[in-house]
Amino acid sequence: MATTLRLWFITDGRPGHLNQLRGLAERLEAKVPCHIHWLDISQQEFRKAGRRGLCEQFAAGSLPDWVVAAGSRCHLPLLWTAKVSGARSLVLMKPSLPRCLFDAAIIPEHDAPPVSPKILVTRGVLNVMQPTFENRDKRRGLIVLGGVNKHFAWDNDAVLAQVLVIANARSDLHWTVSDSPRTPPGLLEALASEAVANIDTLPFGDCPPGWLREQLASVAEAWVSRDSVSMVYESITSAVPTGLLALPPLRDSRVTRSMASVLAAGLARGYESWPAGEPLPPPAEQVWEADRAADWLLNTLEGKKHA
Repeated sequence: MATTLRLWFITDGRPGHLNQLRGLAERLEAKVPCHIHWLDISQQEFRKAGRRGLCEQFAAGSLPDWVVAAGSRCHLPLLWTAKVSGARSLVLMKPSLPRCLFDAAIIPEHDAPPVSPKILVTRGVLNVMQPTFENRDKRRGLIVLGGVNKHFAWDNDAVLAQVLVIANARSDLHWTVSDSPRTPPGLLEALASEAVANIDTLPFGDCPPGWLREQLASVAEAWVSRDSVSMVYESITSAVPTGLLALPPLRDSRVTRSMASVLAAGLARGYESWPAGEPLPPPAEQVWEADRAADWLLNTLEGKKHA
C-alpha cells in the first residue's frame, strides 16, 4: 500500500479498551505509512458535528479512511463519525448495536461471533505486547494478581498459598508480585509479612506507565491469576512461559471458557497441573493478534481497492 493510511481512533479512556486500540495502531504504523488521530471521550465530550467540526475534534487536517473504536460508549460516536466523514467503521468488540451498522469488527472467539468476511475472530483481545524471545533475565519471574470478579471465586488465603509454593519451588528465580485495583486489601501486605527472600511486592499504584509491558518482555516466567483475561493474553503474546493461578469458576461464562481454551491449547500451564518446581513451558504456538488484525485490515483495504 503506497498511500498513507488515515485513521481516527475513539477511546472511552478505559485501560483495557485503550490497550486494544494502541496494539492495532502500533502494528499498522509498523507496516504502512499512517496518519493517526485520537479522541478520548472521557476527557473531551463528543460533538455530533459536520466534517469540519469533526476534523477540529480530532485535530486532523483531513478526513479518515477508517474510524476505529472499542467500548460500547464509543459506538454512537464511531457510527456518526464514519457516516459524516465517509470513512469505514471498525469496532474492536462484539458490538451492543446491530453488527450490520459497522463496516468491520474484530471480536474475541470467547464472544462467539458469527462467521462473516466482515469479522476477524481473535484469540482474546488485542494488546500492545510483541513476542520477545531473546535477552530475557533467567533470574527473574513475575506474578500479577487480579481480584474479585464475576467469573471466578477469589480467596486471598488460597492465592497467597499458591504464590508461596511457586516462590519456594522456584527458588532459583527472584519473583516480583504485583496486584491490581480489584485485589482485596491485605494480600500484598500478608505476602510481605512472610519475608520470603526471593519475593518483592509492588502495589499497582506504584508501577510506572509501561511497567507491565517491560516486565513481560524481560522476565523468564510469569504467573497470572486467570480472572485477569487481558493480562493473561498479554503474557501469552509476549511469548514468556506463562502459568495461570488456580481459581474456582463461579459459573460457565465467556471468561471461564476462554481460560479453559487457553489451557487446552497449551498456551499456558494451569497451577493445578503444574509439577511444582518444574520450569513453565513456553506457549505451544505464537499468538500475536494485533499483528494479525493489522494484516487483515490492510488486506481488506487492498481487496476493496481491486474490487
